[in-house]
Amino acid sequence: MKSQGIVVSEPGVWKWLNAAAIPDQTNILALSRWLNVRPEWLEYGRNQAANDKEREASIPPESEWGSVEAWDDSTPVSDDEVEVPFFKDIEFACGAGRTGDEDYNGYKLRFSKSTLRRIGASTDGHSIICFPARGNSMEPNIPDGTTVAVNTEDKKIIDGKMYAISEDGWKRIKLLYRTGPETVSIRSYNAAEHPPEEKPLGNIEVIGRVFWWSVLDC
Repeated sequence: MKSQGIVVSEPGVWKWLNAAAIPDQTNILALSRWLNVRPEWLEYGRNQAANDKEREASIPPESEWGSVEAWDDSTPVSDDEVEVPFFKDIEFACGAGRTGDEDYNGYKLRFSKSTLRRIGASTDGHSIICFPARGNSMEPNIPDGTTVAVNTEDKKIIDGKMYAISEDGWKRIKLLYRTGPETVSIRSYNAAEHPPEEKPLGNIEVIGRVFWWSVLDC
């Protein structure tokens, strides 16, 4: 999605749709114009803001609003964007030697370079892999089919963060907690069905940290 001087990536739009992020004021104005609705309806879900005078004072004149244009795979990538592959499963995304030689499905996602800089990833996007999470172990936060993005340059374990890991070739998305100098606790959001596992740190390969996810509630 593009506006004057602004590019909003598809992952960014998905976050808006799933209430995982709130558009900033400039994007709200551009989006409201494109949809032909009032900005406060998008931001507050009603026709009138809580304080009309305060809101009117904070909204720039319509002449300063941007415009929004739809984009698809044929839209050129902007200078502040990179495309990364969306693999059909975690095995293709994380399998040794498979990602470069086998057809994954041709789908791609776009991320802004500024986002990659914020997470400490290379801005060319080479370290980012995307794929759907499978199973119910991470529900309700990560339902089956949720698209996740992993930064393979970030392998440092921070308690409570989510990682793609491999254990004897078994690749999963899990929460990790350091429980000792040489041990790690592997945990799931759905702890009732998937209780924590205590493992030697040497048995776990950290593929990378999950830094973004998105799901549609159909």
